[in-house]
Amino acid sequence: MEIMKPEIISTETIKPSSPTPHCQRIYKVSVIDKLSRGFDVAIIIFYQNKKVNNSSVSSGLKKSLSETLTRYYPLAGRLKDGATVECNDEGAYFTEARVDSQLQEFLKHLDDPDLNLFMPYERQESGSLLHLQITPFSCGGIAIGLRMCHMLADIAGASAFISDWATISAVKEVSVSVSGNLVRKKFIFDSTKVDELKRKATQSRVENPTRVQVVAALIYRCAVSAASKLSSSGSLKPSVLTQVVNLWKRVIPPLPEKSFGNIVWVYNIPTAQESEIEFPALVGQLKAGLSHLYDNIGKKFTGEELIQLLFMKEAKTLSNNNNHHVNKYTFTSWCRSSLYQADFGWGNLIWLSPAGIATKNVICLNDTREGVELKHLLLLNNKR
Repeated sequence: MEIMKPEIISTETIKPSSPTPHCQRIYKVSVIDKLSRGFDVAIIIFYQNKKVNNSSVSSGLKKSLSETLTRYYPLAGRLKDGATVECNDEGAYFTEARVDSQLQEFLKHLDDPDLNLFMPYERQESGSLLHLQITPFSCGGIAIGLRMCHMLADIAGASAFISDWATISAVKEVSVSVSGNLVRKKFIFDSTKVDELKRKATQSRVENPTRVQVVAALIYRCAVSAASKLSSSGSLKPSVLTQVVNLWKRVIPPLPEKSFGNIVWVYNIPTAQESEIEFPALVGQLKAGLSHLYDNIGKKFTGEELIQLLFMKEAKTLSNNNNHHVNKYTFTSWCRSSLYQADFGWGNLIWLSPAGIATKNVICLNDTREGVELKHLLLLNNKR
């Protein structure tokens, strides 16, 4: 099915409703933040919106966005250099579009490279640190596309921003796949199948494996096996599973609930032999790697000791895997994200997806709208 291209109506700058105090005008990014330089957090979410007239959606969202930016004032600033944001209230970009299509029909064809049609253009073109696009469908449904400078926040921080924006909108009763050589694929894992995978791992003496661990192990095993069959030699190619970990709730001392920034890290599981990609072995390594990360990094997430630990420990692994002879598969989980509770007054979202992924072999595990216990959603980008 061919999806109509949205028509861009307008793009404007939304500034904070209150000026940023002079004492907060300079925002220094951390060493961890700098690792995300050049990247965006790119998200697209869809709402059915059976309650609100689309004719008044835009003005209400602009007003609530302006108020939200007073809390997240660095997003309304501009990069001064590689380590500093000047919080000058220049504002975030807000694009309004519209499309003559039905949301439900669009969601039936998510394997098509159409998601980018509902995303704002590249943020770097404007210099803004936040760019949003709001696209109502003819049926009343709404798509919200977001690009946020990754140096300022990770997915948890972006989720906090969206949740607060939604709360401000709702409280005020607002009356309101990938281009190029990458292919986007969606797979849904029913909860009963996930439970079977967990039982299989448990029978091999892996205690209490998580949903993310068993699904990631299965996908990685299948991907590595498929890649070996496609290679000219037919042999197993050295590969590495990189698991992105959210440390927000694991650091000591604890952080405030609405902290904003980047507090994620990764651990790597290199494989080069058939025995290393056996399902129970992979689940066990994922579980052990997570425990080690929590014990050795989550408890030391401040000061020079952490920085030395991060770079000294990971430098060798990253260097060894940073060549064209190694296949890399990066896994990240958005399960149980607070985004699922972001209600702008239209009800809960019906679809959530990463967007703007321009790297192959990136797998995002996600919950479906039916609830976190029912299904897994996975999106895979790979070379054609």
